[in-house]
Amino acid sequence: MLYLFTGKGGVGKTTVSSATALHYAGLGKKTLLVSSDPAHSTDDVLQCKVGNKPTQITDNLDAMNINAEAQAKDFMSLINDEVKGMMGNVPGFDPEMFMDMAGFPGMDEYFGMELIHRYMKSEDYEIIVFDTAPTGHTMKMLTAPDAIRSFILRILRMKTKIENIKGFIFRKKSQTEKIVKELEAICERIDEFKELLSSSSVSINLVSIATEAGYQECARTLKFLHHIKIPVRQIIINNIIPDFGEEVWATVGENPASALTHRNFTIQQPYIQKYRELVKENKLRMVGLTVVPFEPIGIMPLTKFATLVWKDGSGMK
Repeated sequence: MLYLFTGKGGVGKTTVSSATALHYAGLGKKTLLVSSDPAHSTDDVLQCKVGNKPTQITDNLDAMNINAEAQAKDFMSLINDEVKGMMGNVPGFDPEMFMDMAGFPGMDEYFGMELIHRYMKSEDYEIIVFDTAPTGHTMKMLTAPDAIRSFILRILRMKTKIENIKGFIFRKKSQTEKIVKELEAICERIDEFKELLSSSSVSINLVSIATEAGYQECARTLKFLHHIKIPVRQIIINNIIPDFGEEVWATVGENPASALTHRNFTIQQPYIQKYRELVKENKLRMVGLTVVPFEPIGIMPLTKFATLVWKDGSGMK
């Protein structure tokens, strides 16, 4: 099972992701927490060093940071070297175009997805929790399959045209076949991953907060995911000010702390209502997480926070 969390920067994706990973690890399930956030906020939240390979955090829980950009560059460097030997005598051909592909929008995200896919197909972990980079990166990641596939098909068409040029002979046919097979294999893996994202074994969750900017970005992301036919399971609204009731609110005039809390509570209410309408319209679940009187950083506080995220009834599923 894959749990993917995305949302605007600063809304608490890493906190919720880490709490989810600890929840399942606590249930005795072998869990992997993966972060693609270049800021490496997972290290800060877990209060421990997380490497670019699975690192044991606690019983049943490993974590890792993805360095997909480096993987993309290494792969395209290999392709580039082979292309130089294969097509060096084609007039006007620039072999460095394949190195440019390493920076093609979504290429590094593709390698991140491929890694996730590989772990899902293995039997090493029962649960994988994917803490994505802020929304823009995630959108690029989810559209990467189509963009990269289109680019690869252009390369394959170019190869066919060159082969049809009268009198042109490839220097090393074996290199041609190797590159084509690898590019075609990428297309196949892209199709597999797109199918996987729409399956019941993947839970895509939007994390947001009750502000104008938070709501607008969440609504845009939901619309975008709907457009590319990727289903969202639930919207998680973080940092909600709880309703302390009339007795507490009655002290607003004389207690500055109550006044400030009530002001923030009042500001959030219209946006919470907007979220309710959004989930109703899209037939989703909404999970509300209130502000907690402790900082959910480190294993013990995060484990405590996880009981709120996964509480019965209104918690996550």
